[in-house]
Amino acid sequence: MKQTLVGLLLMEVVLLITACAPARYRGEGGSRAYFDDLSGCDSVYVVRSGDTLSEIAARCNVDMMALADKNHLAPPYTLYVKQELSIPSSSASHRTTSRRTSKTQASSSAYKKANFSWPVKKKLKYEYVKDASGFNSLRIYGSIGDGVYAVAAGKVVYAGNGIRQYGNMVVIKHDTEHLTVYAHNDSLQVKEGQRVKQGQLIATIGQTGTVKKPELYVEARYRGRKIDIKKLF
Repeated sequence: MKQTLVGLLLMEVVLLITACAPARYRGEGGSRAYFDDLSGCDSVYVVRSGDTLSEIAARCNVDMMALADKNHLAPPYTLYVKQELSIPSSSASHRTTSRRTSKTQASSSAYKKANFSWPVKKKLKYEYVKDASGFNSLRIYGSIGDGVYAVAAGKVVYAGNGIRQYGNMVVIKHDTEHLTVYAHNDSLQVKEGQRVKQGQLIATIGQTGTVKKPELYVEARYRGRKIDIKKLF
């Protein structure tokens, strides 16, 4: 009996540690168009390793406080792996109007604050690609080995190839609350946790992931939400 109780306690500790441990990078909220593994928002959401309440709320497009109320959660909103959360209807939240207003204000601030530089130094062919929400991302076509440069100063929050379809990827969180994603690289010239300056070499153009020719994909977000990168240059 004693051994059984000890075993159950150990299992609970492991689950707590796993739930609080950093997960493989899944994007900082916002658009699901790029990070396909942000799915799973039905009427019930099953908590995964690394999830936080705010991330789940952003992922499922619901108000965080409405999500907490629905599941009788109180600060600090501790979650457990495999815990089931009931997802409230977005229309049921009394914060819908204020969220819409905040989003408009955030979008306006996003474009005023940014002072981005072009991510390559060679004259290369490029195009803006609109997603279903009308936000542009950027595709630049070059040769394997062409340099990729940080559009603004910030901290590297991800450098790796954990999302197969996007190959070698760098994600930088900027001091202006922006975040930029650089995908399909050949080599990565920076590491997670490293501070970079605007115009610093961070990677080289490649053909990794599922692309059929060498290219650089760049996406911009502000406070976790995807924004139109075309307006930032």
